[in-house]
Amino acid sequence: MRLFGRSAERHEVEAYVEGAMPRLVGLAYAMTGAREDAEDLVQDTLATVVTKWSRISGAENIDAYVRRTMVNTLISKKRRKWTTEVVSHELVTADTARPEGAGVAHRVTERDAVLELLRQLPDRQRAVMALRYYEDLPDAQIAAALDCSEQAVRSAAHNAMKTLRRLLPAREWQEVR
Repeated sequence: MRLFGRSAERHEVEAYVEGAMPRLVGLAYAMTGAREDAEDLVQDTLATVVTKWSRISGAENIDAYVRRTMVNTLISKKRRKWTTEVVSHELVTADTARPEGAGVAHRVTERDAVLELLRQLPDRQRAVMALRYYEDLPDAQIAAALDCSEQAVRSAAHNAMKTLRRLLPAREWQEVR
């Protein structure tokens, strides 16, 4: 089966995938919290996008279509069993032994703590947080990606923040503000 009728169309989709791949993997990682799940999500999303490229390529905003496809793919699969990558104590303390590595160890533990908190959110709230804070999208574009109202986006973000505040110990939350 040929996916592309024209060579130009093939080059067009390859150029898009090559340019968008780092952003898509980053967004998927923010939404899933695990590198392997992010790569699977991007692969599933791009499989859908590539097969519909002749219709998608004429869209006003291809990135918005791809983000929406990614969110829908994530939600439809109901990935509840997340795999977690455990960073060993030896690796973290080895980085802190060197002055230039101290920041790396801190960033790794902070990132892992944030991702662990995000994993506890429902799919829609996690998607809203990723699109809002990782992709830096306005509520209107998030609503379009999730096929919901802007009010639903604001409500999901509010509920996500409320849950995150509850999950964080009070002392730590004061430091984050």
